[in-house]
Amino acid sequence: MKIVHTANFAILLFSSLFINVNSKQTVLVSNLQNKTGRLFIAWYSTAESFPGQDPDFSKEIDVKNLTEISIPFDEIPDGKYGISIFLDENNNGKIDLNFLGIPKEKYGFSNNVFPLTRAANFEEAAFEIQGKSTVIPIRLK
Repeated sequence: MKIVHTANFAILLFSSLFINVNSKQTVLVSNLQNKTGRLFIAWYSTAESFPGQDPDFSKEIDVKNLTEISIPFDEIPDGKYGISIFLDENNNGKIDLNFLGIPKEKYGFSNNVFPLTRAANFEEAAFEIQGKSTVIPIRLK
């Protein structure tokens, strides 16, 4: 009897290593500066798609006169992700750039990375989700 219980425990432990756990994650966006517009938040799990093609998860949230906002994401599987965000202040569905290609609207990336002359890449923005709920702070620039 003792051997059966030990074997069942070992099988349960081993199989749990291959189960993809989903958890609730909250993105805390700050430095909105009381702006009004539509916040676009996108999660990516590959360098090839980051930061703008075929997100794994995304949300669009209307904001008005806020300095920060918490956005919940339910059922996020464990894995490596990068998040990109922009605030579409003029509601045209895209981030507006100046003639040099620099964003004119507020934007941000997970890990709060802001390279000087380009957008953050996946490796700079990437973080791990590992079975527990967390708050991911992102400060807009």
